[in-house]
Amino acid sequence: MTAVRPHDDTQPIPIVRGRHAAPKPQRSRGRRALVVAREVGIVAVIVVALAVLVRLGLGQVAYVGDDAMMPTLSPGERVLVSPWGAVESGDVVLVRSPDAWNGSDGQAFVRVIAEEGQRVACCDGAGNITVDGDPLQEPYRAGATDQVEFEVVVPAGRIFVLADERTAARDSRVVLDVEQGTLSLDQVRGRAVAVLWPPRGLSG
Repeated sequence: MTAVRPHDDTQPIPIVRGRHAAPKPQRSRGRRALVVAREVGIVAVIVVALAVLVRLGLGQVAYVGDDAMMPTLSPGERVLVSPWGAVESGDVVLVRSPDAWNGSDGQAFVRVIAEEGQRVACCDGAGNITVDGDPLQEPYRAGATDQVEFEVVVPAGRIFVLADERTAARDSRVVLDVEQGTLSLDQVRGRAVAVLWPPRGLSG
């Protein structure tokens, strides 16, 4: 009878070596550049699409090129201008500026001081603009208005406008001899709604 050999536990246990993951192939520089270019292109398309939507739906983005509306608007700011809604006294609007204003790009931000049928005058004993005989409260104003005296009844379909920085004098006071300094509502491109960059609200 053949003897059964006991199980030999002294045999070395074979070691199974795990397979190391093969290194991932690195992207070539050309491929990385292609991916970056594609992502930049997508972002550019999105920005252009948003700009078109803003222009069609909300209005336009306008650049503030001077300090005529300080402190309400500062040079270099980008402002959202909406063509919707009626223009009223107190509104900051973007207008096609008359040649006499010497606007570099043919447009300017100004504030509507009086509307058609209103009598606007400069100035009362305290140096305030008056509208229909009442002194106008202007917390946004910088500088004195009384460099030029005037009294104007605004014709139909027109507005009387002033800069907030009154020493700038790029406003209705410059062209008092033409339509009494008033601008046609057709010259209004829209109302300033918000400062988009740097992002902040519209003060004043």
